[in-house]
Amino acid sequence: MGEATGNRVGSIGAEFEVTVTDSRRAAAYLVAPESDEYVAVMRVLEASITDLTPAEVAQALRAAGTPLEERIVQTRLDKLREWAAASARTDTSRILRHADLLARNWRWTATPAGRQVQRFYSTVLAGTPAMREIPLSSLARVVAALDDLVATLPSWAQDSAQETLDAPPEHIGRLFTSHDDLDAALVGAEDTLATLADRFDLDDEATTELKQLLVEYATRVAAELETGSARAHRALTTLRPHFDKLAELAVNASEARALIDRGALTASGGGRRGDWDGLLAWCDPHAGRAARFALRLVRALPGMHANLRRLHASSWTATGRARALQLARACLDPRLGPAVFMAAVGDHAWRKLYGEADDEDLLRVPSWRDGPTVTVPELLRATGRTGARGRPPAARDDTAARAEIEARRRERAAAHTDALHEVLAAAPGAQLSADAARLALAALMAASRGTAGDAKRTRRSAHRDGLACTLFHVPGHVGVLRAPTWRVWLPGRAVVFHPAGTRATTPIVKGDDADAVALRLVRGGAA
Repeated sequence: MGEATGNRVGSIGAEFEVTVTDSRRAAAYLVAPESDEYVAVMRVLEASITDLTPAEVAQALRAAGTPLEERIVQTRLDKLREWAAASARTDTSRILRHADLLARNWRWTATPAGRQVQRFYSTVLAGTPAMREIPLSSLARVVAALDDLVATLPSWAQDSAQETLDAPPEHIGRLFTSHDDLDAALVGAEDTLATLADRFDLDDEATTELKQLLVEYATRVAAELETGSARAHRALTTLRPHFDKLAELAVNASEARALIDRGALTASGGGRRGDWDGLLAWCDPHAGRAARFALRLVRALPGMHANLRRLHASSWTATGRARALQLARACLDPRLGPAVFMAAVGDHAWRKLYGEADDEDLLRVPSWRDGPTVTVPELLRATGRTGARGRPPAARDDTAARAEIEARRRERAAAHTDALHEVLAAAPGAQLSADAARLALAALMAASRGTAGDAKRTRRSAHRDGLACTLFHVPGHVGVLRAPTWRVWLPGRAVVFHPAGTRATTPIVKGDDADAVALRLVRGGAA
């Protein structure tokens, strides 16, 4: 046994050779011969907080249920060191004689690359990865960190004192840490969704999982992601001219600034201009990660419906094969089998419903006149009338319902047209009716959330339901929208309503509109 083990250990180098010289060598033990032993050794090294000797590694392997001889452990550690997955050092506290310098007294630990490879194997490759819950708290921290950076923009955008520059690096670190957590969870959920949605032969459990994922994520998580990413994108758009300054602040606050400047280390998240550009693209409301995730949810709906229809059609009570097996099983009865067969295949609808009489002298299949009476429920009679041997029921007359729906539709369209005409005909600041005020408020809110679009950045415009609203920056003027029970003021802006597709009349403009969002003040009460 010892000779066979020694031959196996000594032949590993000849059987498996790693030719790459970069960091890919650290992943060689996952595909090498005896990879199970290498993975077990790396699991012990990665889990230990202190350096271990080969004897301690062998003892930990025996405790974990993977017994290996110390000599084999020493050989595995030497190969891991050669592949840059583990490192060894001499324990100076135990050097008492020349023998203490031998490799069996070295203390071993996993290298950073080896730890990353082992964690990747444990979390992704080993077994089926479980879908991570999308942490909406991380999304909230991302938005909060960006809001804090925007709020403190005047203090750190210029060369200020050091005490005023301590807060931005803290916000930057929290921002990118939370974003990494959110992105990893979202990618995992998107992969699971793609795996389930791309298959049309799912079983009951997988289809139920897909349905639950779509219902929960489409109704709550997708909406939260869309809202949060939109807020983050607006904040990043404001910070975009200062991305270089933010990267510089993140590097200056690092304790390894000298090594980063020399190129020995790479800056953490936020220390490069590309990190901020990537974060801006991630939060894009139209092509970002959240928008793509919501689009995948929508595209997965047809797959879920196809699986539900297939499962319903292939259930054991609905298929022709299941019914034939049930008939064959019933025909096996020695006393009632022939009667069941004749009632099933014979063209006699009256033989399908009969009961068994107490008198044993009667025929096995009594006629419908002489046999006992059977009370047929109303639902069964309705089902029989719609079957293959009954006449199909007449279609329900829904003419009145269609007429009512069409009348309501015309009534809503007429009310919308009246409200639109009322808004366009009203003077600026005049009181509007409730319907007209709601229509005007929708267009006003859309315009206030937009950005100044013309060359001089003096107006912002948007339209909703055929009504367009344009806001002009006019210092000293206060725009107002009046309703019977509430009012909306816009200080420093003039409000112009006009039909969608037309251009608003330009008032006297005295300044550029450089704000991210137009200020809105709402107060309830009588007009």
